Amino acid sequence: MKTSQYTRRSGFTLVELLTVVIIIGLLAAMVAGVAPAVMRSVKQSAIRAEIQQLSMALESYKAERGEYPPDGTDSSLVTRHIRKCYPEATSTGVYTTVTPENALYVFLGMHNANPRNPFGSSPESLKNGGSLTRGFFEFDPARVSSNYRYLPEGCTEPYIYLKARGATGNKKYYPGNTYVAYGDENDNYYNPESYQIISAGLDDDWGQKGNVEVAEGNISAATADNIVNFGKKTVKDLLD
Repeated sequence: MKTSQYTRRSGFTLVELLTVVIIIGLLAAMVAGVAPAVMRSVKQSAIRAEIQQLSMALESYKAERGEYPPDGTDSSLVTRHIRKCYPEATSTGVYTTVTPENALYVFLGMHNANPRNPFGSSPESLKNGGSLTRGFFEFDPARVSSNYRYLPEGCTEPYIYLKARGATGNKKYYPGNTYVAYGDENDNYYNPESYQIISAGLDDDWGQKGNVEVAEGNISAATADNIVNFGKKTVKDLLD
């Protein structure tokens, strides 16, 4: 009687090995090509999430103080706000130097428990002593730059706060020369009754100056990646 015999394979053939190597190479190339875009999206989403948290803090501020804080583009509106919302304040404090770049930190940060001097001589003075009341937002001290500008993670340009305003109910925004409020193609501002929070995006470039209408063919690349508190995430997303 004959015994059946078979040869046991000891490994892959050269063709099979080459096939595996090619597949691994293709997968690596795909990952390498996609990874930067994924990381960019993750960073943008993190900034957008923090902008949403700042928006929630502004709503809490309004609920407690009766209105949104000023953005500093008109000093008379800052004075009016202090007189209305902090009637016991007698010290000019830091609010005389409020700008769109530091308004979020000044008004949403920790305040002095002394109602006559709620902001101290400067935001820094509140850190160095005295009795403090809670703030509306917990700022990361490592990201508070000079002049009390609050920076998005990994960026060098601060969050910008622009408050809608108008003398006779005609809500409008201050036309800035560095950072601007955005409107649609019909020249209607986004958030005309409240505010805009804007980040210059991962490129730290504000892009276009003056009032900008968000429309096809009217937005530069530097403007398109700016991250805002309205729409999905970026200025470019407003066109989708």
